[in-house]
Amino acid sequence: MKRLTSSVLAGLGGLALLAGSTALAQDAAEPGAPPPQERIRLVNVNGYAVIDREHVVLNGGASRHYLVTLRHRCSGLNTGVRIATSFPATTTLHPPYIEYIHVGDSMSPMRCAIDTIEEVDSVDAARTLVETRQAAADAAEAEAEDTPSQR
Repeated sequence: MKRLTSSVLAGLGGLALLAGSTALAQDAAEPGAPPPQERIRLVNVNGYAVIDREHVVLNGGASRHYLVTLRHRCSGLNTGVRIATSFPATTTLHPPYIEYIHVGDSMSPMRCAIDTIEEVDSVDAARTLVETRQAAADAAEAEAEDTPSQR
């Protein structure tokens, strides 16, 4: 788990002006999709944990955790990478989101669009949720492949 540096946190406010203030909720009919949310309140975001190239958990103090699912895999998103967000450390976001995780340094940043943000109990709970959703998606894909097409 890495901590956001004070320079990154200071830049969050400026990035928010560039990116707007809201992210696309997944269709509730999609297998394993999170329920649609009216809004999400992020409080004192001060650290993060990378789960995989499509999921990040933002930490808000010691007891708040927010699972961020990106729209697509973010090739620059690895454990130990430095990230920033397009929104301030404390904010309320409303879907559809037009927010980003910024990966890399200020000279060559990569923007990774956020699909959903949801509050979770812990980093471990977020990992379990991601694994459960991936297993459901894999099962649905396998079932679709086993079903003969009607031509």
